[in-house]
Amino acid sequence: MRTGANRALLPAAVAAACLAIAGPVSGQLVLGQYEDEAPLGTWNIFGAPSAPSIGLGVTFVRATDPSISLTNPALLTGLARASVTLSASYAVATLYKYSFVNTGVVSSDGALAAGVLGFDQGALAFRSGGWAFALAAAVPESYARPAVLAGFEGEGVSYGLSLDQTGRLRLFHGAIARRLAAGLSIGLGLNCAVASLDRSIVERTETPARVVTVTDNRSERLSGLFLNGGVSWEASRRLTASLVFRSPYVRKGEGRSLLRYEVPEAGTDIRIDAEAVNEYIQPWIVGAGCAYALSGAWSVAAELAWFGWSAYEVTYFGEPLVRSFRNVVRAGAGGEYLASARMFGKSVIIPFRAGVVFDPQPMREPRSSYLALALGTGLRLSALAIDISGQIGRESGSGDSLKAAKIVLSLRYMIDE
Repeated sequence: MRTGANRALLPAAVAAACLAIAGPVSGQLVLGQYEDEAPLGTWNIFGAPSAPSIGLGVTFVRATDPSISLTNPALLTGLARASVTLSASYAVATLYKYSFVNTGVVSSDGALAAGVLGFDQGALAFRSGGWAFALAAAVPESYARPAVLAGFEGEGVSYGLSLDQTGRLRLFHGAIARRLAAGLSIGLGLNCAVASLDRSIVERTETPARVVTVTDNRSERLSGLFLNGGVSWEASRRLTASLVFRSPYVRKGEGRSLLRYEVPEAGTDIRIDAEAVNEYIQPWIVGAGCAYALSGAWSVAAELAWFGWSAYEVTYFGEPLVRSFRNVVRAGAGGEYLASARMFGKSVIIPFRAGVVFDPQPMREPRSSYLALALGTGLRLSALAIDISGQIGRESGSGDSLKAAKIVLSLRYMIDE
């Protein structure tokens, strides 16, 4: 009787254990930096910076290319009559505590790394008189995690536990800008955000008598609309100042879950399907910055961006999740030197850029922040520009010494009067 009862309760017990493994973000653990929905690297993402912006300390105060519209569309009035840009990147970040890794189920000897290679953004803009317009598409956030495969074998028993998580955020953007009197320009952008996240946890136990597999698959398809806008003021030929904002919005959509318990030898296949409307309330972002030309070749830029993370809320499969976040201010600054040279009988400009970023993360505990160094260079012909920049940062506060790095390659083509 006892053996029969244990067998009858085994599916429910294993299913409950799997649910406990799959949901470590629901109250017992403080993951902070790496909740399932956290962007890889940093929470503080605004727009999709091209290589020139990365090289200047992730600042958005200069009219470098059409992708600037994703942060401050007012700067579109300072671009060429027509311009197009395209960026690709490779980003890598180390993680220590995420999902069931180093949270009580599986431990690692150190932090694990996840890398993402792909398209960052593409944008085009044109200007007519005092008006400017832009269209853009971008992939500013990745939700990838290092894949995990753990287990053991011994005494006729084989056990394995695996995790696979992928996901990304895509933005589709349109903007309009107008140049006013006294060096002022204003701009407004409309954005459609489309997010996807897929996570699978598989637990497999094999003995000579049977194979037991427990699978927990969860997927989300979310979308939302928001505005971004800004003001740019050319105070003089040397000084430009900017104010920017992104409106709060809700990423909302369908969440689907499948919990499955399989024992083929016993003819057992138990499936628990669930659907729900998931919501992620995104906060206000407000920023201010300035750029100053020291001379024809030397210039500097600096920016502060405030992220209102205390208003961030999550409803996940009908359950409000605790995200004890605080508001933070990201700071970035950088300098640029434009060197003139001749290549193949033509005049070219070679930029050299360097910057620094202080990037505090929103978790109240532990207090965590990244300090990053950025470097960049490139080559500009009369209409074509190629830029490459890299950024590498180290985290402090969590005790795990996490790292994040990114290299961005951007192409620009400009047609002026």
